[in-house]
Amino acid sequence: MTLSEVDLYAYATAMCGVADLAEADLAAGVASVRIRLLAKGEFLLRAGDQAEQVAVVVQGLLREHFVLPDGTERTKAFVLEGQLSGSLADLLSSAPSRAYIVAEEPSRLLLMPFSAARQLAQERPAWRTLGARVTESLLRVKAEREYELLGLDAAGRYEAFRTRYPGLEARVSAKHVASYLGITPVHLSRLRRQRRAVGR
Repeated sequence: MTLSEVDLYAYATAMCGVADLAEADLAAGVASVRIRLLAKGEFLLRAGDQAEQVAVVVQGLLREHFVLPDGTERTKAFVLEGQLSGSLADLLSSAPSRAYIVAEEPSRLLLMPFSAARQLAQERPAWRTLGARVTESLLRVKAEREYELLGLDAAGRYEAFRTRYPGLEARVSAKHVASYLGITPVHLSRLRRQRRAVGR
């Protein structure tokens, strides 16, 4: 499938939003990019599979999560249009993935093999900078998530979720929002009622 102008714009925006890539740097990366369409509920990655691709979400919504032995899901992150996905820890470890990545909406993705991104980083300083900045950004998000889970109560985590993902509640189930917050759907419903009661 050929990349459209929308795809190319999404690719350039996602990359240049992290680091300043010249036209030649962008062109070098495009050669390794392919399109993948996911139906709602279709997986980009399953636990046990090898993580090999970095994805840019052109359209749609992904959810990264873990599944406990009893089948309980714990949502790690939601990935919106223009953002990157791929489970960096699993990509770096080269071990079978521990995470699942699933489409919560019909999604159009741009995929680049992680091996190609690494090769570009070896050959091009701008791509090396891009890799470093993506890693820094993910570490910041990870630190913020740790603080939310360990330093905030459920109401505080809910407010942080609404700030990080404005408008997302209309796009995902309460069950997945609750699993992101580390609470039950019943508890989430209570938090929503309390919020409405104070006019928020």
